[in-house]
Amino acid sequence: MHGASQSWDEAGVDAGLLKRSEGLSDRWGAGASGVPTMSCTRISWARRCARALPLVVSAAVALLAGCAAQGELPPSTARVSTLSTDLATSPVTLGPGDLVRVTVFGHPELSTPIVANPSGTRVDPEGNLSLPLIGSVVVKDLSVGAARTAVEAAFERYVKEPHVDLSVVEFSARRFYLFGEVMAPGSYVLDRPLDLYQALSYGKGFTPAARREEVVLLRGRPGNLEVHVFDGETPSADALVVVQPDDFVFVRRSGAGRFSHEALPILQGIGSALGSVATLLLVEDQISR
Repeated sequence: MHGASQSWDEAGVDAGLLKRSEGLSDRWGAGASGVPTMSCTRISWARRCARALPLVVSAAVALLAGCAAQGELPPSTARVSTLSTDLATSPVTLGPGDLVRVTVFGHPELSTPIVANPSGTRVDPEGNLSLPLIGSVVVKDLSVGAARTAVEAAFERYVKEPHVDLSVVEFSARRFYLFGEVMAPGSYVLDRPLDLYQALSYGKGFTPAARREEVVLLRGRPGNLEVHVFDGETPSADALVVVQPDDFVFVRRSGAGRFSHEALPILQGIGSALGSVATLLLVEDQISR
């Protein structure tokens, strides 16, 4: 289509310009060779424009398509981006639901009772760890080392120079969500610092229908929502961002319509802050109709 249409258009333009050149020759006069000099200059310029026109149109179409694709996504409401590429500054911390084992050397009666497999004590919804004798110790948002120090300090009131070992049997609080066109979608435990490409690897590859160049990252709540788009096909430094707990990573489907139509059913089934994001998408989808 491009080759035939382009040749026909150029021929039409040239024929029209030649007819106009006859009138221009009467107005402007001919050169020494009898060729109308002014009209030839205009013909050369017009021919160049005709050849460049398809490229300009293609670029405009691509730009509009890109804008349309971006327009399908929810708007960012966060004033400041929290994206970071520094894995070293993203320590793993404890949170509600984590299963923790505590051992107080020389005092098995104070250690975590071994009554199940895996054995341990769950961090309660408020972020406290309940242990014999000392009661509740706040461990929410503490690293494993900091939590160990906090437990030792609590035991010092009852035990002389206690030696405490604290280990995580199972992380439950820190999760990220990977859905869309990946082979193994689901929620995954964030038990170590991960960048976006490492998180995508948990999905065990893209499906054939994946729009690999459009990987969407949602972070936060409706009033402070971050929306970022990354290229999952071609690795780049921009996508080496650290994944945070509750991040929603979604690989779009080729030829899909609005983002809300793809992601809304999944977001509605996920708790925490992402449930509020689902509400935002639902409202915006209703407004846009």
